[in-house]
Amino acid sequence: MKVAIICPMEEEIGYYKEHLGLSAGEIVGSTEVWTTSYQGHEIVVARCGIGKVNAAIATTLVAQTSPDLIINTGSAGALAPDRQIGDIVIGEATMYHDADARAFGYELGQVPTMPARYKAPENLIQDFLNAYHETDLTATRGLILTGDQFIADTNKVNDLYQTFRGAQCAEMEGAAVAQVANQFGIDCIVIRAISDTAQQDANVVFDEFVVTAGQNAAKVTLNYLKHLN
Repeated sequence: MKVAIICPMEEEIGYYKEHLGLSAGEIVGSTEVWTTSYQGHEIVVARCGIGKVNAAIATTLVAQTSPDLIINTGSAGALAPDRQIGDIVIGEATMYHDADARAFGYELGQVPTMPARYKAPENLIQDFLNAYHETDLTATRGLILTGDQFIADTNKVNDLYQTFRGAQCAEMEGAAVAQVANQFGIDCIVIRAISDTAQQDANVVFDEFVVTAGQNAAKVTLNYLKHLN
């Protein structure tokens, strides 16, 4: 099986570099891409950079290598009040929180003519839940929100949590990855680990815990690949 893994930041991709033996990758624009193998599977790893456009560019590049599955991992800020730093969120769906075409009859968060939510296949969700059980991490399934905003305000956190029911966390790439995967007809799932909450100084906490969050999300992903047929 061929699997593509997309991470936004260098801090979030370090675990893959260490455990997959990645060194110098191919640079395409601002995207860095590595090809390797793991547990009998062909693996493409890409560092996309931060934000929706960077994520879409990287996903388009790796989609053209015809992977069977695209996995987006990295860090996210908590929205649900019971999510703690280091927790894993397995995205049963992703959607934008900063898209608004309701004037034309679309849902809040829906890009015109696109799905309102990009749902992961149920078997993938269950497989990742099983993979997390082999770690010492806390994981939940739920909705992941994407937007070109770093959410550092408690009022904004509460607003998003109330507006998008079931939202567990917010980040800046996942729905863009899922949208491109949807366009190419490739299965996709977004896995995020909590790096910060708006209950604290989010920017300070993010800088402190982004590496740990990236490692946690990557650890679950590699556990998943170990059992992938």
